[in-house]
This record gives sequence, C-alpha cells and structure tokens, in this order.
Amino acid sequence: MSKLTHIYNNDYSVLVNILNQIHIEGPVDLSILELLAHAKLNNPTKFKEFENELMYLLGSFYKTTEPETLRGKIYSVFLDAIKEDTGQLYTPVQASIFRNIYEKKYFSFSAPTSAGKSHLFRELIKNESGDIVIVLPSRALIAEYMNKVLEILENDHNVLVLQFIDVINKENTDRRIFIITPERGVELFKYINDLNIKLFLFDEAQISESGLRGLRFDAFVRRVDKLVPDAKKIFAHPFIANPEAQLNKHQFYSNSNAVNYKQVAVGKMFMKISDKGLSFFSPYDEMFNMEIEADIIEEILKNNGTLYVYVSKNKIYEGKYLIDFAKYIEMCPKITDINALKIIDTLKEYIGATDRTKYSNLINQMKHGIVTHHGSMPLKARLLVEDFINNGYARICFATSTLTQGINMPFDIVLIDNFYFDGDDEAKALSMKNLIGRAGRTTQKKDVFDYGYVIVKEKNMQTFKERYLGTPKLSNSSLLDDDFDDLQIDYVDIAKAIKDDSFDDDLQLTENQIERLTTDEVFKDVEFILDNLLKDNVPVTGASYYYIKNSVRTKIKTSFRNIFVSHLRRTEITRYEKEVLSASIPVLLWRIQGKSFKEIISLRLYYLARKQDEKEIIRKVKNGEIKNTEGEKEINKLMVRRSPRAFPLPNSQLISFNLFPRTKIKDIDYDTLVYDTYDYLDKVVSLSIADPICGALIKYYEKYKDNRALAMKNFVRYRTDDTKEIWLIRYGFGFDDIEWIKHYVDDIDENKIQFNYSVKELSKEQYKVISRYIPID
Repeated sequence: MSKLTHIYNNDYSVLVNILNQIHIEGPVDLSILELLAHAKLNNPTKFKEFENELMYLLGSFYKTTEPETLRGKIYSVFLDAIKEDTGQLYTPVQASIFRNIYEKKYFSFSAPTSAGKSHLFRELIKNESGDIVIVLPSRALIAEYMNKVLEILENDHNVLVLQFIDVINKENTDRRIFIITPERGVELFKYINDLNIKLFLFDEAQISESGLRGLRFDAFVRRVDKLVPDAKKIFAHPFIANPEAQLNKHQFYSNSNAVNYKQVAVGKMFMKISDKGLSFFSPYDEMFNMEIEADIIEEILKNNGTLYVYVSKNKIYEGKYLIDFAKYIEMCPKITDINALKIIDTLKEYIGATDRTKYSNLINQMKHGIVTHHGSMPLKARLLVEDFINNGYARICFATSTLTQGINMPFDIVLIDNFYFDGDDEAKALSMKNLIGRAGRTTQKKDVFDYGYVIVKEKNMQTFKERYLGTPKLSNSSLLDDDFDDLQIDYVDIAKAIKDDSFDDDLQLTENQIERLTTDEVFKDVEFILDNLLKDNVPVTGASYYYIKNSVRTKIKTSFRNIFVSHLRRTEITRYEKEVLSASIPVLLWRIQGKSFKEIISLRLYYLARKQDEKEIIRKVKNGEIKNTEGEKEINKLMVRRSPRAFPLPNSQLISFNLFPRTKIKDIDYDTLVYDTYDYLDKVVSLSIADPICGALIKYYEKYKDNRALAMKNFVRYRTDDTKEIWLIRYGFGFDDIEWIKHYVDDIDENKIQFNYSVKELSKEQYKVISRYIPID
C-alpha cells in the first residue's frame, strides 16, 4: 500500500516517519512535501499537532513561534545562530547563500521557487555600499524588480534606480542600481569608468543557454569580468542540477563556489483532469490514484482562493478561454474595492478603451477579478495587472509563459491547459518546473505549512511526469566557443561581432552592418526622408502628412524599408517580412509625430475598420442617396482590412498571419488591436528597425553635418527632439508621464533635476511618480 493511501487511511505514523526523515536528510525530497500536503488536506486538525515542529525542521524560521517540542527547541538554536551571523531570520538556505555571496567573488547556485531568494536579494540590494548591476531575462521581470527595489529604497532618495544604463542625477546620487536585460548590457561600457560597481547579480541565469541571447549574456559576463575584475558575480538559477557549469564555461575557478540547493518548504499536490472530472495522482507513486468527488477548483474559488491557468496566446486572442472555463469565470462577482477599480480605470484610460466602440474584454473581465497576462500586453498594462494580482484583487489569471520567468506571483492552483513550452527538452522541463513553482508560494503565516495544487490534462500526464522528474542541466561550454553553422544568416554578423568584441556599443550595430549603411544609396534614402518628413527640424503633422502626394508618401515608406534591408547580409527580404515591415512604417511615422499609445491604436482602428468607408455609407443614408436598410447591408458587408500580425525582424522563416481574418468591421476585437500595436511599437519599431535607421542617420550626419539627421534620430529613438523631454526619458520617466511632468521642471541636466514649487499641487499618484528625485530634508 502506498504512503499516500496510508495517509488517507489516517495512519499518522507515516507523518512521524516523514518528520524523522526531514530531520536526518533535510527537506530535499519533493515527494515528502507532497505527502505533507495530502496529510494536511486530509486531516488539518491532526496535522496541526505537528505543524510547529515541522516549520523548524523545514528551516522556515521566519514562520515559527516558540518551539513546542524538544526537537523544535534544538532547531531554535540554529535559528539564533543564523540570526547572530546574518542579522536576519533567514532559512538555512538563505543563510548559506548569504555567506557564499559575502565570502566568494564568484558564486553560482540553483534553488527551487519558494526558497526565499527574493527576500535575500532585497536585503542584499538594500545594504550594498557600491553600484549594483542586475541582469534579468525579460522586461516583464525587470518591471517587477523595479517596483520591488523602489519600494525597498522608498526612503533613500540618494540611490539611482534605472532599467537602462545612464549616469545622471550626479549631485544627489550616492550609488546606483541598474536593472537590465543582456541586450542593454552593452550600454554599461560607455560609463564603466564613472561607476563603482561592487556586484553583478545574474538572476534566471539559465538564459545563457538561449541561442543569440545566450551569446550576448556570455559575452557580457566575460567583458565585465575583464573590466571590473574585483566586483562580485552572482548567478542564480531555478531547478538546475549543475550550477557549477556557469563558472566552468567562463573559467571562474578561483575564489568561487557553486551549490545546488534542493531544500523546499511548500508542498504540491497533483491532479489530472479528464471528461470524468478531477482525480489525484502522484508523479512519484504510480500506485496512487484517487478520484475526487468535489470540484476543488470551485471550492477554492468559493473560499477566495486563486487560480492560474497556463494557456496559449491564441486562446487568449480568440477568447476561447472564456468558453472553456466559463463555469469558474461565472463564479467571480463584480469587484467593489475602490483601489482595485482605480487600477482598472487607469488601465482603461491608458489603452483608450470605451464601453462601446472600443470595448475591451480585458477591462470588463478585470471588473470581476479575472486577468490575462502575456508578452504582447503593453508593459505598463502588465505592471498594472501585476499590481492588481499582488494586491489580492485577482481570482483567476489566464497567462502564457510570461509568468514562468521568475515573476513572484503565487496562486493556490496552477492548471496547465497549454502543454507547449519553448526550447529543447531541458528548456521545456525547466519552464514547466518554473510554472509549477507558482502553485502555493510561501506565506508569512506563523506555524503554517503551505501547499498548492497542480492540474494537468490526463493526456499529458506521462510527458508531465518525465519533465517534472527530470534534472535540467546547463552546458559546461559557452555558445561563444561554438561555431555558428546552425545560426540564421541574419544573426551571423551579430554573433561574430559579439564573439570578437567588435560590436559598436553606441550604434548597437556590427562593423559590417555599419559599413552596409554607409553607402550613397542609403544616404539618398536618408536625404529623401529628411527633405519630406521634417519641416524646421520638426516632423510634419499627421494632417500635413496626408496632404503630401501619394507617390511621395510611398517613397518615404520605401526609403525606410531600403535602409532596414541594407543593413542585412541579404539583399532581399521575403514577402512576409515585407508585409510586416510595410505595416510597421505608419506606426513608426506616428511615433515620430509624437502620437501617444492610445492615439496610435485609434489611428490603426480607423484604417483597419474602414471608418472612412463606413462614414461614406452613413453620409449617403443621411442624404437620401440610399435607404436605411441598404446602408445597413452595405456596412455589414465591410470586412476588416488585412494586416499582418507583428513579428520581430529580420526573420527569413517568418510566416505571416492576418490579424483579423474574415472579420466584419463590427466584430473587430479591440484588445487584439492593442496587443498587436504594442508588438509593432516594441518588437518591430524599437527592437528591429530603430537601430539601423538611427545608425544610418548618424553616419549621414557625420558625412554631411546635416543637423536634421540628428533631430530625426531623436524622433525615431525618443519620439521627441525636445531637450527637456529627452532628459526626462534619461531619468527613467515614461512618455505619458513626461507630458505632465515637464511643466513642473525648472532645470534638468546630468547633475540634477530641479522641480518647481508647483509640485505641491500634484495628486498623490502623480507625486509618487517623481518623489524618488525629490531630496529628503
């Protein structure tokens, strides 16, 4: 008979044996934590008798009260020793990480989610005396870190915190914390001599295995070690079996250490879902299978619990999740909390949604505590959604892989609806384990053992078990030391430049790409753009642009496309790349004209939903040229224009997808348009075409000393050529905030930002945005 069966037969000798095993081996066996979770679920009253001692055995000292058993008292001695050594109520794992960071120059470790890494890093960030560079794999994770760091340093305005590298606010800055992706890392080297970097923290460092991004990561690691040899380098990973590989690949052998921490403190129970309903299973025990009469999801939601459903982006776009999970969605009542409604209203205003013509299902569902989260959500929208979740307003979250990347958001249940994960087998297993880590994160409740549920579809059980029981490993060699035979042709230049350190940090281009952009043909295109898009060094307005002859407007778009294609190793791009590039040019032009995010969405909606054609039909009805019923039929025939879904460029393997296939204009989905517009601004304009265009403009200026080129470069890069606005961007403010902040700034440069007396008129929310730059008396 399995141990789980014994537990459900109320044989609590199993629990006594478990506690003895943890005492001898430590909490390193995940199957033990599963048994504990089932024991608490089956008989919470009986389990309570063991819970105080269990917290001591698990090393969760920050969750303990006075010990109730002899063994608990013995473990409290360890608690006192750790507190004396570190000054904190750390767990043994946290204490070990703490000691290694302070004693070693290089430290690489792996730890499960819920190991308390985030709390430890917060203390590290707060107490470090020098500058810190934190490198993370995604901007979503950066946003979360930024919020946490600013919260930690709320009362210390002498620490500069930025999500890019810059040396500003010099007069009021004692130290700096930069939170960046590997791609932004090259910006560091322009300022390396102006900084006092004591610590590099590489979190979610398994990005080193991720193709071109892994190359950038490894190159950055080696370069900073060469230029800042005395700074500590810390590498953190989840669920990696060999964290020492991160040190081996860079030959960091001296004054180094690596540890694979297996200790866990949160239990997981596993359920399969089929047409028959839910039933328990165990990845560790093939004999265990127990049907569940009640609907646990329903019970947890009724008790104000939370559910995270891992779904595909397509299911979110198509709205199919609303049908598949209708039963649970309908259980969520309307929210009445004032602060929750404020977050919703802020998001609604940001995306320009209305209750009728720009109806947003995202907004409507949030009113019931139901949120979506994925990589195509605008970053500001993601931050608002995450704030909504972290404040306990969300009941159900439908999300893609964006929540598997280390973002600290706990849920009672994780339901894996979509079983697709990116990468090779190692990467898939790691992503799945990170996802599961969102189930039942540690609470602060004293003497309480926490657990969560993981639900998988019955058809995916075998693959789930294989991935869950697997031990992902890092490669012992860097991608920098491999050849590039399997790399797409478009990335060969970049890979070689990263490898031989010939990447231009200022232009963000390789020497070969710069050479291709420095030709007479490219300069002719640059000149044509400057002659026709700028008037007195200011971009023509949207209205003026449409008075330009159609042939000239077409040539402007062609010139931008030519510049982009010129920087590639290829002389031609595919049909689908052309489609995406062509669709991005109007978005680029609107950005250059200074349009806000919601204005750009409205302009795209006007074009795609054929608003001009609709207006013409309505005009005919009003003038009696056609009957009302005729007009209704004509409008009903109108279909949304074809527009390719945004994808990063270049990509010779791209297959274009129509954003709204066979869709009538009345059925256009506003949220989908919001997400796609953000992808065009972010993945296409900012990350794909801005660098070559800016590179061409700078090289044109260097040859012809035409100041218009520098102005246009600023409009492409910053959306403005206004000195004050550019400084505010460098201080880390978003463009939507800059619109009102600039009126309160008397003086701004690299040394300080001086606000005028009128800031006292600002609302509490507005003042909070600028408060970190206001010195505390």
